[in-house]
Amino acid sequence: MESIVEQIAKEVMMKLKADSANRGSSYTPPPQRSIDVGRPVKDGQTAVLLTANFKVIDQVLKQINAIAPAGGKLIVSSYLYENFGKDNIGKGFSLIHAGNVASHKALEGISHLIVPSLSINSLSKAASLIADTYITRVLCHALGDGIKITVCDESILEATRCFPTGIARKIDKFRRELEDMGVVFQRFNSIKVTPELNCAACAAGECATCTTCTSSVSKQAEPAAPRRFAEPAPIKPMAGLSTLTEDACTIDCSKSPGSCVSYCSEKVKNVIKAGAERVEKGLDSPLPSRDLARYIDHTLLKPNATRDEIVKLCEEAREYSFASVCVNPANVGLSAKLLDGCPVKVCTVNGFPLGATSSFVKATETRDAIANGASEIDMVINVGALKSKDYELVKQDIARVVEAACGNTVKVILETSLLTDEEKVKACELSKLAGADFVKTSTGFSTGGATLEDICLMRQTVGPNMGVKASGGIRDTETAINMIQLGATRIGASASVGIVKGEKAGGKGY
Repeated sequence: MESIVEQIAKEVMMKLKADSANRGSSYTPPPQRSIDVGRPVKDGQTAVLLTANFKVIDQVLKQINAIAPAGGKLIVSSYLYENFGKDNIGKGFSLIHAGNVASHKALEGISHLIVPSLSINSLSKAASLIADTYITRVLCHALGDGIKITVCDESILEATRCFPTGIARKIDKFRRELEDMGVVFQRFNSIKVTPELNCAACAAGECATCTTCTSSVSKQAEPAAPRRFAEPAPIKPMAGLSTLTEDACTIDCSKSPGSCVSYCSEKVKNVIKAGAERVEKGLDSPLPSRDLARYIDHTLLKPNATRDEIVKLCEEAREYSFASVCVNPANVGLSAKLLDGCPVKVCTVNGFPLGATSSFVKATETRDAIANGASEIDMVINVGALKSKDYELVKQDIARVVEAACGNTVKVILETSLLTDEEKVKACELSKLAGADFVKTSTGFSTGGATLEDICLMRQTVGPNMGVKASGGIRDTETAINMIQLGATRIGASASVGIVKGEKAGGKGY
């Protein structure tokens, strides 16, 4: 039986499709041919699209010889053909290039296109359907004709390892866009390519002895693991308690009430899912409180914050190694200057605190913040549009900010105190579809802040590939730890120093 989250997620997708149809869109994606790469393809050949530069040409050619069928088509860029020629790159292949075959003709009889190496330039253009070179024209024709495309570039598959964070995020964005169009990103060693059909057994896909087949088909391997959201190391229970299980719990709850929140988190999650609104927590802490600093956005968003207070905020962030400082847009430049050369990031808010500004204003505000030194943007969702069920507007509002952020981190503030559980799930799904990096509970300026049940619901909805930020009303170590144990990967707090020192802070925060 489907969970309520799955049902609501489907409803969001159906609503988005319906909205798109109502707006007059007549576009329907081209039919994608159903091809099993490991079986003979009867309606076309496999071709290789070679776009590698001279630095990796030798490696790429070795890979091609391992997977491409002898005599198959090899489509190359003009640069490669002019600089290396047929004798170097076309041995054993039917060579196609801009000088002898037009791009739309190059794909005749082709049902599967393998791309062993793809530059960031070609990747971005293909994702945007920009066809201004021979290679990008071939890619766009293949996308439009529903030809199966498999990209095997290791630098794209491992973007977070090969490139700086901002560029890696951009590459992942292009990759997701192409995946939405049917492109498969897969490692070389997990590809099987159709062999030449030399016998009846080959034609039936049952040949195990033919030398042509056995030499051309590579061994099946596990596909690349999906990228998970990068989060701090998990908080662990104190030594001596980490081995406790649900069936062998030795904690005396009468002497230490609420300890299950720290040491039996699965029990607590089940209690919250069953309907509990509050969970009592004892005074024990499962880790040194200063270790919490790497989770915290040290926050000062009061409208009357002075320059001296911003300076103090940044000095504290340096001292305790918080994840970031979160300040109003007017204070981004000063904060960036004070934290120059420090790993602490500068975060700012967008459309704050109501979320009711236009998408154009939010995008402009984002570009200005990035130009002044911010690397994280906490934007407020258009709450009114969400409640009006205008999901396309909400999604585009977020997407405009993500685009303007140019690969920098975007967190979407849902203002959960104003939403029903169903609306919270829909907001999470829309944030995910729009390409945001985090979902966040609250501004701290509305009718309520972060709750344990909201963190559980948000983490369940977005899965492991997005961050969850708990913000609003977090004033002590225990609350921060509880939020992290139930799925939060970032904490927004003005009482950050008190939290890491284990001291309960007073005041209203922010």
